[in-house]
Amino acid sequence: MADPDGLRHVPAPVVPEVPKSGDILSISGPERDLLCALSYVHLACGQSAQSLALLRIAAREHSNDVGLLRILAYTLISERLGDEALDVLDRLDALDTHPSSRIPMTLLRSHALRQAGRMAEAREVFQRYVSLRASTALIKQQ
Repeated sequence: MADPDGLRHVPAPVVPEVPKSGDILSISGPERDLLCALSYVHLACGQSAQSLALLRIAAREHSNDVGLLRILAYTLISERLGDEALDVLDRLDALDTHPSSRIPMTLLRSHALRQAGRMAEAREVFQRYVSLRASTALIKQQ
């Protein structure tokens, strides 16, 4: 519509409601999957800090997601945050009861302990990893 001065007035666009700074947005399953995929790409490209930022966003709401926690633990180790990785691995121990997860989680724990500066424990856990691998290899050969 035009006014007497010849100016056209356009109605203001409808702006979606923006959450307040204290609001926490919910992350859906597909959004979590996208964050994990993007973090994995960053990790594969040697950008573990960017990967970690994305994973922390997803982990806030999906703290019991075993797959996400595995990637998070590995990324924390890559960022030399061994103590945080150990916390995540402790959570994983409680959540992931699959026997096939035991061997890789033992290796991750050894790396996390090394990053945390706990070398004697890291060696002990690594020896446990070697023993588990050897016993699994013997079972497969039989």
